[in-house]
Amino acid sequence: MSTVTTFDVGVTTLTNVDTISNIALDIRDMAESLNQGEWVKARRIYEFGQNSRQFDIYGQEMDELLSLQKLAKEGGDGMFNEDPSYMFQVLGLSSIGQSIDDTIATHGNYADAYITEQLNDYDSGTLGAQASTILIVSMYARHMLWHGLQDCVAVSEGYDPGADKTGKVNPKKSFDKFIGLYIGAGQTLAPNWDGDMLYELAQAGGDLFDTTDSEGEAIVNSDIKQLYQSIQRLMSQKNYCTMDDSIENLWVMVNRIIARMYVPLIQMLIHSMKQEDQAHKVRMYALSVIPQLSQCQPSIHRKLKDFLLDKDYDKGDFPKIVDLLQQSYDCLGVRCEDVGAYKKGVVAECAGYDNDHPLASFVPKKDVRTVSKIDLDILAVDQLLKFPSKTKNQMAEFYYRYGRANALDEAGLGFDLASVQDMTQLSQAGKWSPYYSDYIEYFTKDKFTDEAILAAFEDTGSEQRGAFIVSLMQFNVIPEFMMGLLGLALQVCSDQDNDQSPTLYWDAFAALYIGSLEGITSNASEDDGMMLWSLAMNRSRQFNTQNSKSGAIINDEMTDLLFSGQSELERRDCINFEKTASRALHLMLLPLIQSTIWYAIRNEKAAKDKELAIGEAMAYSVLPIVSKYDEDAATLIERNMIRSNGVAPVAEGPQSVANAFFEILDNIGWGCDFVGQAQGIDTCERFDPNALALKNMGSMLYNPGTVPIFVSILSVMLVMLT
Repeated sequence: MSTVTTFDVGVTTLTNVDTISNIALDIRDMAESLNQGEWVKARRIYEFGQNSRQFDIYGQEMDELLSLQKLAKEGGDGMFNEDPSYMFQVLGLSSIGQSIDDTIATHGNYADAYITEQLNDYDSGTLGAQASTILIVSMYARHMLWHGLQDCVAVSEGYDPGADKTGKVNPKKSFDKFIGLYIGAGQTLAPNWDGDMLYELAQAGGDLFDTTDSEGEAIVNSDIKQLYQSIQRLMSQKNYCTMDDSIENLWVMVNRIIARMYVPLIQMLIHSMKQEDQAHKVRMYALSVIPQLSQCQPSIHRKLKDFLLDKDYDKGDFPKIVDLLQQSYDCLGVRCEDVGAYKKGVVAECAGYDNDHPLASFVPKKDVRTVSKIDLDILAVDQLLKFPSKTKNQMAEFYYRYGRANALDEAGLGFDLASVQDMTQLSQAGKWSPYYSDYIEYFTKDKFTDEAILAAFEDTGSEQRGAFIVSLMQFNVIPEFMMGLLGLALQVCSDQDNDQSPTLYWDAFAALYIGSLEGITSNASEDDGMMLWSLAMNRSRQFNTQNSKSGAIINDEMTDLLFSGQSELERRDCINFEKTASRALHLMLLPLIQSTIWYAIRNEKAAKDKELAIGEAMAYSVLPIVSKYDEDAATLIERNMIRSNGVAPVAEGPQSVANAFFEILDNIGWGCDFVGQAQGIDTCERFDPNALALKNMGSMLYNPGTVPIFVSILSVMLVMLT
């Protein structure tokens, strides 16, 4: 037996993957049997295999053949529980409110269920064979990529593959199995490009959408081959998996390959919807694409699931479906030019994104797409932490450590930021935040949040774990980093010798306040967001701080400040920008204050583990600033909101927590109208209208006491950057 596998399309593997690549021949034989009306034979090939001989660890041929059904059922048997692609798929098929256990039980074998149905429907033609490629091979190929990454992690942690003759941990083999599945045995070159696997599918999509290169090869195929060969070169280095940055490098390439794999599936979904004779394939292609949108904008995922999976496809819905699908490209890591125009303009190529792509009601002038998509990483962590795990949800931790949005940004567009964890390092090391020293003083360390998140990943016994991790990412790491961006924007503005654009950092601040999940319009009816914009929206309903269109008045005020600050920076009006930046910094604290009070209300009498964890995270987000201005107020909030064994939560009542926040409203320069009241709890219960304070003066007043914070750090930052 050869030690490698060679494919005619210019790929030779490092190990022999004949067995898994020969599964393509099973799909070919199934299709031939179905064309000839031999349904029983086709089912037997699917269930028991026909061409993929298996060998034991000693090289002896086994009695059992590898089969497509065996590959399909590994997901339902729990083999894919550490595979993000599979987890997003299963979540994307679930119903609202369905438990994770029920979701796995119901949808874990989605591919096998669909294909078995087609193989028992004598009117389905060759759909069962085609679905084997679209549903089983595509998912299992992605699984091999994740498996290769996990194998490399095991080696980096001390596992010795050479000492284990079972071959269960072998990163080279896993990545080779991926390409064996992607190309498949029997794939030919031009002009026919005949085959039965994903490579051939990409060729078909490339022809329909004019996305082939000068040699006739689909651009997706040449990209994936190059990325695989990059992984090969890494795997060929001695002890590569133990090298610094090896896991992060593989993480980037795995995510880029998976993003490329979406392209032909999207192309063929559009093709099947547009052609009458392909309509019976719509559900098959939709099953391969739409569930993956569970990692994207929830409202779009729900609508597309309703159009394409929850009911039969109606061609009258085509314009709406294509528009929603195109809005999801960016989240999946797909560009408009990757998909192209269907049949030379029958369905036009989408417009893509300009630098001034809107974020809710704000339009940035700089390209901050990548940083705005940090909310997708947080959403992914939230989704993946729902699943049982034997690795302490390692893949969720990788989203935190390495990020996905930046991994897919090959052009280095706009603001360069890799991950949420990077924020904990960059904001602390740069010391741009005007409250940096206050956070250090309060937490007595400079990486408190990062350490708390990593410790929570390790604490698999806590039912509060997921909520605590996600809340710390959303409302501790992000806001603190945003404060640093404000300080940096001010510094760059004030430094006449600095040719950087301060607007970039201001627009990045806006991108993090709003996030990509809010979409391009301000829509109060969709609860898609994960960032402070969404938090302000949710709290406005409970604290009666909504505008006439059910949006948050805090967000209205922030939008005005964002446009004002942008204009001031464009003309280098640093004096007025300093005031605007201070207003924006302290305004973004208000939804965090509201949320701490809200969870004090929720946790006083009927505390739930999840809400206790969120309440603590919310309190941590503002406690260093509260402590700066009033240590007694901070101590009271701590006693009631920070979890402690044997101590009842919110023992002094939610009104006491609200009263503590009232003590610092003067210092942050925002009044009672913006905080509001919830369920009888009034932050401004002690407000004296006759007192000389800012608490009742509305949003347009500027508190001079907050601006010197920026001035005091300016000279320090100038020294650090020169």
